[in-house]
Amino acid sequence: MVCVQYFGHSFFKVAFPGRNILIDPYIASEKKDPAFNRLVECKAKPSDLRDIALILVSHEHFDHFDKQLIESIASRDNSCVVASEPILQELKLSSRFLHPIKMHQSINLRGVEIRGIPAHHPQAFYPLGFLVTYDGKSVFHSGDTDLIDDFSELKPDLAMLPIGGTYTMDCVDAIRAVKTMKPKYAIPMHYGTFKSIEQDPREFSQKIEKSILKTKPVILKPGQKFSFT
Repeated sequence: MVCVQYFGHSFFKVAFPGRNILIDPYIASEKKDPAFNRLVECKAKPSDLRDIALILVSHEHFDHFDKQLIESIASRDNSCVVASEPILQELKLSSRFLHPIKMHQSINLRGVEIRGIPAHHPQAFYPLGFLVTYDGKSVFHSGDTDLIDDFSELKPDLAMLPIGGTYTMDCVDAIRAVKTMKPKYAIPMHYGTFKSIEQDPREFSQKIEKSILKTKPVILKPGQKFSFT
């Protein structure tokens, strides 16, 4: 069984049997620019973030890369941190924790296969998505991206896709991505955190449900979990 917990924005915990993975950790609430003050606080509690085997970071922006949190967790749990090299260089951690990855590259850490998937996000230095596979089950986290041709190569069990529309895909393009990949399940993310990305996830859900797609849309409120086998 795979259990996915959503903490808001693009922050997830993916729990495979015996392997807990954090993707794009982001807890901080306030920024100097009020436009990026969170409308909805992160629902992650310390008890939710225990025994973390891997931490994946899609790109360097503050809302995907909570540096202090990552350093704290990795030091405590001996977590492997997977990201592009420039991000890893910013972390005050032993090199044994740091595992660089590039687009189209696959690495295996603690029995988990991680593939770096290209992302189109010009505001970032080296944006990535991640296809994570363990024990025959696969989860795709796109990071911040527009709709790209590389999605046609992916057939994950679960896809996590942005719908905010500012800096990323909107609902329409996220649904196109679902039509391309045809995952069993699809979770919208990267919406509602700031005013600039306020969206109604029900549009994403309803349009998929009304289509011929067999994909099941899953709308999670921050803190909620979803499991599949």
